[in-house]
Amino acid sequence: MIDLTRLTAGELAQRIRQRGLSAEAVVAAFLTRIAAVNPTINAVVQLAPDALDRARQADHDLAQGRIHGPLHGVPFTVKDVFDVTGLPTAVGLEGRRHAVAGEDAIAVQRWRQAGAILLGKTNCPPGGAGSDTENLRYGRTLHPDDPTRTPGGSSGGEAALIAAYGSPLGLGSDSGGGLRVPAHFCGVAALKPTVGRVPNTGAYNQRGGLTDVRTQIGPLARSVADLALAWPLLCGQDFIDAGVVPMPIGDPTSICLGELSVAYFSSDPAAPASAETADTVGAVAQALARAGVHVEPARPRDFVRNGRGISDAYAEIAALRGQDVVELYDAWDGYRSFALQFMRPYDAILCPVAHQPAPPFREVDRKRFDYTLPFSLLGWPVVVVPAGRSKTGLPIGVQIAARPWREEVVLALGLAVERELPVARRPHSTL
Repeated sequence: MIDLTRLTAGELAQRIRQRGLSAEAVVAAFLTRIAAVNPTINAVVQLAPDALDRARQADHDLAQGRIHGPLHGVPFTVKDVFDVTGLPTAVGLEGRRHAVAGEDAIAVQRWRQAGAILLGKTNCPPGGAGSDTENLRYGRTLHPDDPTRTPGGSSGGEAALIAAYGSPLGLGSDSGGGLRVPAHFCGVAALKPTVGRVPNTGAYNQRGGLTDVRTQIGPLARSVADLALAWPLLCGQDFIDAGVVPMPIGDPTSICLGELSVAYFSSDPAAPASAETADTVGAVAQALARAGVHVEPARPRDFVRNGRGISDAYAEIAALRGQDVVELYDAWDGYRSFALQFMRPYDAILCPVAHQPAPPFREVDRKRFDYTLPFSLLGWPVVVVPAGRSKTGLPIGVQIAARPWREEVVLALGLAVERELPVARRPHSTL
């Protein structure tokens, strides 16, 4: 008998539409899986009490010929920074344990309107931002492969649950790597869209607009194809988040790989990558070349060092005054201009997500976000693709970034990596 939790979001959507599966059976299977794995990994902090009722309604509507959208009947989960009607948005803080939301965040609304069914909310660092998923309210989320390792942050609960087959599709957020690093650590795919694509409305302490120019909301899944299916449904103005730009959305299937040129680098001197990480980037570059992509080694000068410096200064912006603030933004603008100039002959950049696989919990790791922060400062779209494993079995992902608004390019390249360099599905474990 098929294990429904092993199917991708796209496969589930297709089988439900074709009446080969019921939404109720699918939701029940994932709830059962959560009950089995959550006592070990502690990823889910709230279950949606109406998930099965909504699944039954989805089956009834389908029987009447009503399909609500491309995710009809497909379960999903969200990081506990997103408001969900009737559930607390505690974000790991004891003082918010009773902060029950009166309406859904816009991103949650949009997936629900596309027919998806919320299973529950997942753990995050205190306040929703941090490098490890651990807090006093809900405790620590563990890596699904090795309980001594961190799943990362800030979307660590989502990444761990999806990797453990507790959810086919997740919603997280990324200011400096909060989607990408957990995806890399746990062996799942993630997309950080261009800043300005998705409204941040209803996400705790993630205001969007001019006051939050790095944070972007995006999906996690076990395949790039699922990212391509789900992310466009999040996009577009809500007339609240003033930072959203109504740009056209490209189709990754329209991209000709033979016309793309990709720069790649396996390590940066400011954050030397482990040998296994560098080898994985090299293997992906070779895979893209086999797919017809022009690839060549090239790295923006001082990419990590200058990005780290700007990010460190921005973190202290409240303490800066007058000319210091002007100089910070001038340096930031210069960094963005330099990166665009570097990209003139290229369509994308391939590089590590982090300098190493998932480290032990609370290991002092000041370089964890060194490869992701630059693209946060640039606001560019980035996809993370699982691409290998370390000698100890830990996942290793790569990130592929493109110019602003070219999500279809990174998704097309991610799909090519999955075809040319398939990573074995996660093995059945003790979870």
